Amino acid sequence: MQTTCRLPFQDVSGHRRGVIQTSHSPARKLAMLLIGLLIIRVIALFIAPWGLHGDEAQYWAWSQDLDFGYFSKPPMIAWVIAATTSIFGQAEWAVRLSAPFLHIATSVMIFLAARRFFDAQVGFWATATYTLMPAVWLSSFIMSTDAALLLCWAIALHAWACLRENGRWGRVIQLGLALGFGLLSKYAMAFMVPVLGLAVLLDLPTRRALLGPRGFVGAAIAAALLMPNLMWNAAHDFATISHTAENANLGRDLFNPEEVFQFWGDQFGVFGIVPFALLLIALVAAFRGTLPKPIRWLAALCALPLAAITVEALLSRANANWAVTAYVAGPILVAVWATRSPRRLAWLKWGLIAQTAVCLFVGGVAASERSVDAVGLTNAVKRLRAWPETSAQIEARLMADAYAYVATDNRLVFYDLNYYRVTNEMLETTELVMWSLNDAPAHHANLTRALPDTDAPILLLSYHHNFEEYFRADFETLEELPPITVGLGTGKTRVLKVWRGTGYRKTSLNDRT
Repeated sequence: MQTTCRLPFQDVSGHRRGVIQTSHSPARKLAMLLIGLLIIRVIALFIAPWGLHGDEAQYWAWSQDLDFGYFSKPPMIAWVIAATTSIFGQAEWAVRLSAPFLHIATSVMIFLAARRFFDAQVGFWATATYTLMPAVWLSSFIMSTDAALLLCWAIALHAWACLRENGRWGRVIQLGLALGFGLLSKYAMAFMVPVLGLAVLLDLPTRRALLGPRGFVGAAIAAALLMPNLMWNAAHDFATISHTAENANLGRDLFNPEEVFQFWGDQFGVFGIVPFALLLIALVAAFRGTLPKPIRWLAALCALPLAAITVEALLSRANANWAVTAYVAGPILVAVWATRSPRRLAWLKWGLIAQTAVCLFVGGVAASERSVDAVGLTNAVKRLRAWPETSAQIEARLMADAYAYVATDNRLVFYDLNYYRVTNEMLETTELVMWSLNDAPAHHANLTRALPDTDAPILLLSYHHNFEEYFRADFETLEELPPITVGLGTGKTRVLKVWRGTGYRKTSLNDRT
C-alpha cells in the first residue's frame, strides 16, 4: 500500500515540497494505467472494421503533398500522418496510428505539469481524468487535429509550471517550441497566449521568468515556427485564416441560446458527466480563492476557451470540440479540488469508473459491424462503410465508357474516393476532380483539384441531389445515368446521382448555395 505525508500546498513544485511516498508511487501506478490503455487502443486500431471518414481521408491526401499550410487547417496533421504512413504503409490503421500515442504523451505531460504545480497525487488523478475522458477514448481511434494540439498545449503548460519555479533557458525554448508547433496544429493554441500575457503582468513567478529577454526569445521561437504557415496563407489569399474566421458564421441570427445549451450539454459528453460537473464546481472554487494559489491560472486556461466558444455559440454555432483546449488544465483543476477530500475523490473515482465502463462497452460494440447494426447504430457509422464497394461501381462505369474526369460535388465524397482509388492502373488517364459550386474555393479540393474548363466527357457524381439546375448551367450537355446505390447495412444506402456531361465551364458566381 502507498503511504503519503503531504505538507500544505505552496506556490512551488509539489514533488519537491514535502510529498513523501513509499512504494507504488502515483507515477508507477500511472505508468501501468497508460501502458494498458495504449495497448488496448493500438490493438483496437488493427481490428476495427471501419474505413476512413472523409475528413481523415482529406488529411491523408494532404500528407501525400506536404506543404506549410492547407485550406482549412495548419499543416501539422499532414506531417504526422506522413510520418506514420511512410513507415507502415497507407492502411487505415497506419493513418490513425499516431492518435493513441499522442494522447498518451499528452497524459504524461499533464502528470508532469500537475506534479510540478502541486504534487504527484494530483498529477495521477489529473492524468487519469484526462486519459479516461470520453473524447479522448474516441479521439484515440480517429485522426484529428486535436491530438497534436493537446500535446503541444500540455508541453507548454509544463514549461510554464517549470518557469514559475526557475527561469531556465531550456524551459523557455520548450515553451516557444510548444506554442509554435501548437499553432501549426490548430490555431486554437492561441487561447493560451492572453492568459500567459496576463500572468506576466500579474503573477510574480511568471513575471520573473518571462518579462525580459526570455519572454522575447520564447515568443520569437513561436513566431519563427509559425512564419512559413503565414507565408503560405499570404500566397493563397489567407485561405486557412479566412476559413477559420468563416467558421464563426456571423451572418446568421446573432442570438442563438439553443446553440449555447447544445454546446454545454455536449461538454458532459466530451469530458464525462461526473468529471464535468466537478470541473464546474472547481472553477467556481478557484475563482473564489478557496484553492491553492496557482490554480487561478489553470482556471483561466480552462475558462477562456469555454467562455469564448460559448459566445460564439450564442452568436452563431459551435461544435463540441471547439473548446477542447480547456481540457488540459481542466483535469488538474478537478484533481486539485477532489484530492482535498476523500468524499470528493470518491465521486471522481466512481465517475471515471462508470464512464470507462460505458466507453469500453461502446468500443466493444464498435469492434464489429454486425454488433453495430444489431444495436441500431448503423446511421452513426454509415460514412465509414463501403467506400471500396462504391469505388468498384464507379470503376465499372469508367470501364463501360470513356471519361476524361470523374467529378463530385461533395468534399467528403471526393476525399474518400481519392483514398480508396477511383482510378486504377487500367484507368489512369481518368482524373478525380472537384466540381465547383461557386467561383471562390470552399475547401482544399476546390483550391487544388478543381474541375477545369473542358469539352471532354465527364462522369459527374452528385451527393447533393438539389444541384441539377447548377449542373445544367455549367455544362453544355448533361445526360442523367442510373444512380450508384451501395448498401450500408440495416436498410441504409449511399446514393450518388450520376450524370454524363460535356462542355464544362466553371461558374463565375459566388452566391450559389
